[in-house]
Order: sequence, then C-alpha cells, then structure tokens
Amino acid sequence: MNISDLLKSVSAEPTSGARETYAHCIAVMGAAGGVGTTSLCVQLAHNLAVDAKKISQKHSHSRQPSICLVDLDFEGGACRHHLDLSPNLSLDDLKQSPEHIDRAFVSALVSTHSSGIDLLAVPNSLGGNENVEPASVVALLDVVSQMYDHVIIDVPRYWRPWNMAAIGGSDRFVIVTDLTIPSLHLARMRIKAIEEKFDNQIKADIILNKYERRSFRNSLREKDAEIALKRDIIATICVDTDTLREAINCGEPAGIIRPDSRYVKETKLVQKKLLKQTDIQSKSAA
Repeated sequence: MNISDLLKSVSAEPTSGARETYAHCIAVMGAAGGVGTTSLCVQLAHNLAVDAKKISQKHSHSRQPSICLVDLDFEGGACRHHLDLSPNLSLDDLKQSPEHIDRAFVSALVSTHSSGIDLLAVPNSLGGNENVEPASVVALLDVVSQMYDHVIIDVPRYWRPWNMAAIGGSDRFVIVTDLTIPSLHLARMRIKAIEEKFDNQIKADIILNKYERRSFRNSLREKDAEIALKRDIIATICVDTDTLREAINCGEPAGIIRPDSRYVKETKLVQKKLLKQTDIQSKSAA
C-alpha cells in the first residue's frame, strides 16, 4: 500500500507526476512523550544518508539515494531543532487546497542538512495542528513518497487523518516505548486501536528504547514488556544520555557527534531489521 491509496479518505485528488515505484517509508510513533522518538527518527535518517553516500562513492555512475525526514507535528515538532535547520515549509502552505502541491512545491520547501537529509517541517505554532488542511498534508506525503528513496516520518501521538495516512501508507510502522508501566500501557492501547482501525492489515513493530540490559535497579525486563504488550519486541536501544544530550544541544544527529557510540550502533541494527523485514515481505508477496 502507498500513501496515494489513502487520499480518498480525506477527499483529496491524486497528485500528478507519480512514478511507478515509491519510497521505502518508515512511520515512527512514540507510545508516550519523552521515549526518544524524534532522536530515533533523526538518527535513522542519518544512517540512511551515510549509507547513501557510501553507495554513491562505490558506484560513481549511480544516482545517490535520497532521504527525507518529515515532521508531522505542526505545533510541537522538534526535528528541526535536532538538525539545527530553519524550516522552509509554513502552515500557510498547508492551509491551501492539495492541488497546488507537486514536486516543485516540495523541492522548494525542503531544508537540507549537511549530511544529505532533506527535512520537511514547519515552525512551531500553538494550534498549528488545528490550522492545516488534512487533504493537503496527505497530498504532501504522497508527493514526498514519489520523490525520495527513503522517507522517515515522525508521527505524533494524536489522532489526525494525515497521521493515519502516514501509518497506512508506510512500509513499516514502529511504536517506540521505554520500560515503564505507563509507556507500556499506552503502547498496548495505541497498538490495539491503530491495528483495529486498519482491520489488522497494519502490524506495529515495537522498539524498546532507553533499555539497559545489565541494570540491577530496574525490576522490569524485555520479557516483561513482551508479556505486557502481548507481542515480541523487534529491537532494543540502549540508554545513552550523554550522547543524545550533546547531539540535541549541538543540533546534529548522534552519528555525527559520536559515530562509534552504542546508541548509533544499535540504531543501525534497528535500521537493518526494518529494511530486512520489508524485503522479506516483498518477496513473499511476489
């Protein structure tokens, strides 16, 4: 399923200039606030950008794969702060009808990080999520999925038509939680609600963030989380407060600040698992 298949749900017209293949899209949602969703989205995008440069250098005649990071929180999104970028997209751009959104529109309004990540975000504005045209946001996602090879979508926790379109149109849907009782309960609730919304055609992948395997202070373990969620966790990511704090304060991905840190290495494993699962699904469908 691609994002354009969901345009009908918000009465948007299909955009022009579609290509036969769509981006590999990963939609990431936090079970609760503060579980590290935005940091993970930024680092996944950076990992893909680093891989893209390696591919380009190895095959000099090939086109470098393109990566776009989309922040769908128009009120409190933080992707732009994590990358220290000034957003070119505005709320006014998303208040108009979807017909004006095409490749030229997107190309003019992305902000590009030095690592090669293209960012689509708006300046934070109180009430921003109430002041956009849902059909335009979905049309924007559709065009982005046609333009790029990889798209990482930071999906807020609130219920909006464009959030459902992003989840339904992505290759993988990830819920990030930490090992606390409130987060696990919220994760379970969100998984159940979202999967029912899509008649169980969408399956959430669970990532346990801020997890310390050797901690003696926390009585909860990965197995406890799986019992609470009633499903397997596909990956865990370590606690690495110092790396993430420095990265956020410097406005750079963690992979630039400390490329050999445990956090970066474990996000690379997450990336490989998500891409591998998609490849397996594609072969099974074929």
